[in-house]
Amino acid sequence: MRITIAATAAALLLAGCGQSNSAPPKRQPGSWSQKIDIVEFAGPGVTAAQKTQMQQMMSMVSAMSVCVTPEASAQEDIEKKLTDMGGQAGNCTVSDKNISGGTLAFTANCKDKGKDVRISANGTNTATAQDIKMTIESVGAASDGGKLVMNVSAKRNGECKPGEFTPPVQSATPAKAAT
Repeated sequence: MRITIAATAAALLLAGCGQSNSAPPKRQPGSWSQKIDIVEFAGPGVTAAQKTQMQQMMSMVSAMSVCVTPEASAQEDIEKKLTDMGGQAGNCTVSDKNISGGTLAFTANCKDKGKDVRISANGTNTATAQDIKMTIESVGAASDGGKLVMNVSAKRNGECKPGEFTPPVQSATPAKAAT
């Protein structure tokens, strides 16, 4: 199982909530902190030291707070992120998707270098907090038994602070000139 899939999935969850037919809440602009706890990290040859190293890597992300601007909040769209996941995480197909109100749950089946990987997540998602359990596991005939389970939580801590990391807002795609 590849760390890149884990990082992509965690980033997807931390990216906040977006729009769908049932209009789940978007993150409120402001200062957001996150925490990622590794519950299980298993597979052939995975040692306790590697689990500790993975937790340390996720703790580095947790130590950083992010300023979510009103513009960034307005652009968040979890539905689009799930749909685009195939291009980012290696040919994923999203199923069992439930993103409504304060609930977020989905399963994505991905192909990663000839192996099948399933990413599943469920939890709560509001305008001021997220608490989601995510499982990434090797499945199928070529499964190596790899599994990563983590709890991902994020919360709004008030207004943005000076010097806080502020991710760039994607600009709209420019319209093509008429010919």
